Amino acid sequence: MIEGHDILCFAPGPWDDIWRNRHHIMTRVARHNRVLYIEPWEYVRPTFRRLRDGQIGMSDMMRGGRLCKARENLYVYQPPLWAPRAGRFPLSVVTRTIYVGLLRRVLRQLCFRAPILWLFLPDMGVFVGRFDERLVIYHIVDEYSGYTGVTDSWRPVMQRMERQLARRADLLFVTSPTLLERKRMLNESVFLVPNAVDYEAFSAVLNSGAQPPDDIAGTPSPIAGYVGAINDKVDLPLLVRVARGYADWELVLVGPITITDDAGQRALETLRTLPNVHLLGRKRVEDVPRYIAACDVCLLPYQINEWTRNIDSLKLYEYLACGKPVVATDVPAARRFSEVVRVAASGEEFVASVATVRDEDDPTLQAKRRSIAARQTWDQRVESLSVVIEEQLARHASWERDEVLGKKGVS
Repeated sequence: MIEGHDILCFAPGPWDDIWRNRHHIMTRVARHNRVLYIEPWEYVRPTFRRLRDGQIGMSDMMRGGRLCKARENLYVYQPPLWAPRAGRFPLSVVTRTIYVGLLRRVLRQLCFRAPILWLFLPDMGVFVGRFDERLVIYHIVDEYSGYTGVTDSWRPVMQRMERQLARRADLLFVTSPTLLERKRMLNESVFLVPNAVDYEAFSAVLNSGAQPPDDIAGTPSPIAGYVGAINDKVDLPLLVRVARGYADWELVLVGPITITDDAGQRALETLRTLPNVHLLGRKRVEDVPRYIAACDVCLLPYQINEWTRNIDSLKLYEYLACGKPVVATDVPAARRFSEVVRVAASGEEFVASVATVRDEDDPTLQAKRRSIAARQTWDQRVESLSVVIEEQLARHASWERDEVLGKKGVS
């Protein structure tokens, strides 16, 4: 484990969000280092759209940046809304100068020095070189240009920003083999670090025999469940087919909903009308194991597109940690675990497999799934990251010594 460093994590989402790999990584890194988790710097147009729609008020707009301590050695900074990010010159320079000045003040308050920058999105290249950092990490968790909503005109801009950031970064971490193949040309220091699971937390729930949460406790078995973000990568029309095809089952969907495409919106409305469908919303990370444990079959109903071909599904590791039978669409993340995951080649096969995997389930298969998950833990991942980071820091120190000695030799 790396020790004694100050780390600036420029996050793509708020701390108080569904937990993703950045939450798991930073909580572990903070055991021996200090971490400042910096929440997203909002752009001008979305900020004023939220103000117009009444999602935020003028009091929210005028409030200064907020700094709080989330846990030991881990701080969270929310940039002020009165200084949103502009995308075009010259206003972009003005807003960046304000933002950097405010953040430097926070770093002085915390006595952070020579930090490691940990960046997650292509447009975060503007932060490189502004905080006297000792190392720059670009952590790629998705093929961002494949996101729904990325327009044809914006896609090449995003790809260009990613190339520029990757060239300036000291290390690139990627979460899937497909991303490794795609990104290895951007930087010679690219390392595969897949997602993982907090296996101890899941084991504790299973071993304690914890009861299901209240909002699912009365739901009769059998239960097919999806636990995770319900966004545009989820094939909601496929879930409609599952719910209708298994009228004697309950379909439980746990997670925040952010659907933007029309087909997804229509399917979501249909799901809301079906009597055997339960949309339970976002839950605390501590409760996630209990929801998964309550399911008879867990679902990975991803659409097949550029986005899902490059992901490494965090929830899949969590399903396996609970020993649950899993039915997945044919995405690479699922195929990597095909020995314990039923990968469906079509929608018809997906629907039919829900009952099949439940009927075929047994204690031996459950133990095998849990054994696989036990070898994929966040503690192991952070140790792997730490080795790479320490080696890079050592190389930097060696280069700096050589440079100093070279200058002395010249003089």
